[in-house]
Amino acid sequence: MAMMRVMTFNIRGAPPEDGANIWENRIDLNLQVIKNNAPDLIGFQEAQTENLEVFQNGLKEYVYDSGKKANRPDRILFNAIFWKPEVLTCVASGNFYLSQTPEVWSKDWDSARVRLAHWVKFRRMDSGFEFLHLNTHLDHISHQARVEGSKLILQQLAQLFPDPLPVLLTGDFNSSPEHILDGTGPTPYRIFQDGGLIDTYSVAPSANGRRKNTFHGFEGEKFISEGDGATWRIDWIMVLDRARTLQVKSCQIIRTAAPPIYPSDHYPVIADLEMAD
Repeated sequence: MAMMRVMTFNIRGAPPEDGANIWENRIDLNLQVIKNNAPDLIGFQEAQTENLEVFQNGLKEYVYDSGKKANRPDRILFNAIFWKPEVLTCVASGNFYLSQTPEVWSKDWDSARVRLAHWVKFRRMDSGFEFLHLNTHLDHISHQARVEGSKLILQQLAQLFPDPLPVLLTGDFNSSPEHILDGTGPTPYRIFQDGGLIDTYSVAPSANGRRKNTFHGFEGEKFISEGDGATWRIDWIMVLDRARTLQVKSCQIIRTAAPPIYPSDHYPVIADLEMAD
């Protein structure tokens, strides 16, 4: 068995309106968090060109595939995937938009933004073990868009990869696991669960206690009280592994910060997985 560390991280991009937490002030801390935790594979959300330029210089141990553009014309974002080339090699990659016309730039279901799923099929360098990593960012406004986008991800996985290839799903889902049902039907978390995906955070031993939030709006521990933390655990690492070739060993929310400066308005999440040889 070989170990692999996976990170999901919404890095907030580089908008100019973030006050003390503009990108230029967050660069060193952002890089520090990534380097200190040393993931083998990263799914970023809200990566802008300015972020990717910094990562090219500051994370030379990684290679990456930015994927196609998403969001809106005046603020282009990428669901970029980074990996260590001595651990993984890219076999194939692709993208689809979370809409009724997934092959072209588009949005549906009252989505406020153009949303995208970006995937890379990987092979481990040491064992030849193959798996798929899909990285996404669901809409922050429309519940219907989150629901239909989640359904589309499962449909596309079944069509693109009919063989039982293990799947790692990372992303900012703008939805809480604890709110399983509401008046309009199942949430993304339930949809993915019903599709066979397992939430690494829910099955792994955790030292996080009741502090489950991953979004904090640049306020850190001031954002919410401990009792409300579950509502804001919106960044997940999920696994689809029907052949049981992956084992979840740990999953942690990383709260490294230097207040008032934070690496992002989201905390990154890391999961340690044991993979078959």
